[in-house]
Amino acid sequence: MGRLLKQKDMSALFFPSSLNDNTAFATVSAGWHPDGLGFVFHVSGKPEACSGSSNDVKRSDCALIWIDTRPAGNVQRATEYCHHFACLPSDQEVAGAPGVVPLPIAQQRIQRIESNPKKMTCRTHSKKEGYELEVWIPGNQLYGFREISDLGKLGFYCVVQDTHLGDQPLILGDDFPTSYNPSTWIQLELQS
Repeated sequence: MGRLLKQKDMSALFFPSSLNDNTAFATVSAGWHPDGLGFVFHVSGKPEACSGSSNDVKRSDCALIWIDTRPAGNVQRATEYCHHFACLPSDQEVAGAPGVVPLPIAQQRIQRIESNPKKMTCRTHSKKEGYELEVWIPGNQLYGFREISDLGKLGFYCVVQDTHLGDQPLILGDDFPTSYNPSTWIQLELQS
């Protein structure tokens, strides 16, 4: 299957957590368009095929992403503008096909839009000892995305979770409440 996204239009993101130790096994690139957001996760050093289940995300190979379409930098509880997704390179619940699963955020005040995973697209490309996962999330699946070009920024956090290699958080690990505290997420500046 061909490419889903044009990687030349995407920017590689730095994993600040990689400064803490040398166990980095994943990289991520991100890009935006007025129609949505695209991400490409590269995982290397994985000796076996991907495995996962949308019914058991905690025990699956996946990229967990959090998006805030109104990043303020000082809000410590997820608002209605915050979204959380598990992007699985392989989901045994749908015959091993890749997919996106919307997930709740702990202590989120309110969720204004119910994201439809059937409207999101994932594509997995197997590599020697690893894989590449492309993810496209349409803007109409993210509350507040319509105004994102005027704001020029986006809150973002991710954890690449691997059943063999462990977890690689973008910034802070489980010692901090990063999964539900948008003030700890990074802000991506959107370039045209």
